[in-house]
Amino acid sequence: MAKDQDTTPAKSKAEGPRTPTGGWHPFWDLRQEIENLFDEFYSGNALAPFRRSRAPGADQTASGLAMSATAPQWDVIDKEDEIKIVADLPGMAEADIDVQVTDSTLTLSGEKKEETEEGDKEGDYYVCERRFGSFRRSLRLPEGIDRDKIDARFNNGVLTVHLPKKPEAQHPSRKIEVKAAK
Repeated sequence: MAKDQDTTPAKSKAEGPRTPTGGWHPFWDLRQEIENLFDEFYSGNALAPFRRSRAPGADQTASGLAMSATAPQWDVIDKEDEIKIVADLPGMAEADIDVQVTDSTLTLSGEKKEETEEGDKEGDYYVCERRFGSFRRSLRLPEGIDRDKIDARFNNGVLTVHLPKKPEAQHPSRKIEVKAAK
């Protein structure tokens, strides 16, 4: 190759994450995720342990633990006097659901067994389906929950768990009047 020839590197179509300055760095996504975890930790938000990872396509809890495909989806609502968890458990029976509190952890677990048979029981089966699955989902309780008053109700495939707050953990809000400056 002649010394006066200029070479240009080949461009790749697959590019990695871009930094704010426009360059590429292989650890940029990792850095962003770590910063997000610290932001949640220091935000003082009682619901931070319930959030999921914001990474696109991630099926993980905020703690980074993989979540089973059969684990129920839930809503966590922070109210003034309680935290309410609403979990969808379609096709489950009350007897197949277990809610336990140990130390500072609430655990929902259950097992679904379903069997469908169609056709003549004496002859050949046309259809015989079985579906089995179990789930277990745990979360850390925030400070100030009255563990002795936790209540769980199951109705029409929806489990509602009430986590009452202790009086000292309740922060009633009040409206602050905005006045014109003098």
